[in-house]
Amino acid sequence: MNRYDIKTEKFLIENGLHPSCYDFGEHVAGFGAEMKAGLSSSNSSLLMLRSYLGIVPKSPPDGRVIAIDAGGTNLRIALVHFSPDLPVTIERYEKYRLPGSEGEVSNKAFFDKISEWIGDKTDATDKIGFCFSFPCEIGADLDGRIIKFDKEVKVKDSTGVFIGAELNAAFARAGKREAKVTVLNDTLAALIGKVFSDKEYAMGGYIGFIYGTGFNICYYDTDKNMLINTEAGGYAGFRKSKCDLEIDTASENPGDQPFEKMVSGAYLAKIALKAARLAAEQGLFSEQAALAIKKTRQLELRQIDSFMQERDSTDSQNEDREILYDIFDSVYERAAKLTAISVAAVLQKCGSSADKPALIVAEGSVFQKSYRFQERFERWLTTQSVCHDDDLGTHLYKLVLADAHTVIGAAAAAYL
Repeated sequence: MNRYDIKTEKFLIENGLHPSCYDFGEHVAGFGAEMKAGLSSSNSSLLMLRSYLGIVPKSPPDGRVIAIDAGGTNLRIALVHFSPDLPVTIERYEKYRLPGSEGEVSNKAFFDKISEWIGDKTDATDKIGFCFSFPCEIGADLDGRIIKFDKEVKVKDSTGVFIGAELNAAFARAGKREAKVTVLNDTLAALIGKVFSDKEYAMGGYIGFIYGTGFNICYYDTDKNMLINTEAGGYAGFRKSKCDLEIDTASENPGDQPFEKMVSGAYLAKIALKAARLAAEQGLFSEQAALAIKKTRQLELRQIDSFMQERDSTDSQNEDREILYDIFDSVYERAAKLTAISVAAVLQKCGSSADKPALIVAEGSVFQKSYRFQERFERWLTTQSVCHDDDLGTHLYKLVLADAHTVIGAAAAAYL
């Protein structure tokens, strides 16, 4: 029995918006091949960036660290207090709009503003953990060289600069003392923060999974003996629909982050609206509904979530609403399948077993808040042999949610 109305399903398949357009096993193999190529420095759409960070702390953490979390749209700054005998505590937590998220800023202005917002926290400690949620290359000294900004954040002349060095230069301009800056990606910060908080030190593997404004995956690589940032949003192996292509062309960075643009919170509602408009152009909706869709200039994920929740709680017989629901549902379902494919490929690489499952730490607004998204994701994941031992009826992973753990993880990196 078809999940969707026949004509709607035909539209979704023909336009590459149906989850069946993507073979799970084939794409797990493709993603895995790209990971292998990236690790060997061959041509790959996955950067597979080294972090030089492990999982288990080198020594018991004791003291305060300034945590900076530069996300897709927000900047969070806090003092994180570690004590061998007490739970981790977060002090003086503050949240700002990320410089460059509301209009282009210079590289100098970006770091000067962060220095200003850190304020006198540098009086408490000279250790800083900087979670940088954009592609950057980490060196053995744990400073990070910016590769690029994405998610529509614009910082002029930032490519190639070193985050720790630039922040210390901003401190010098402000008359503050120099700090030891440890740079890491948000996927690593979420994973490390959760492991530190729950002391999960004996798992079969470790995966960090961020799915909010942006999308990315990291994992602990036993061969490299460190966490690897895959930069999963750059994966180029999934066929794009007409909607994906149009969104990419209209973006600030055409051609970059093709996978992220197919699934992440910054783009998912745009895909859903474009799909509805395309369906209206192809005559799936009534004339009145088609006109209303055409007039809709912007759609947000929270509006989609509310619409789908309302439809599920009422007995709607309106054909237009049912078609729109099916389109939104398929866009979400496709995103859930594609993200599950990528996580399954990483799970296969990092290794796990029924008696020692891998820990998957998931964080991000889309994964945790969007309508039935976690349920969809796990349904795809648990049907695959790489993720489930059918003989024992046991998952080969343990999925947990992170909350404020990115801030904790950023700070904890100073002890790894």
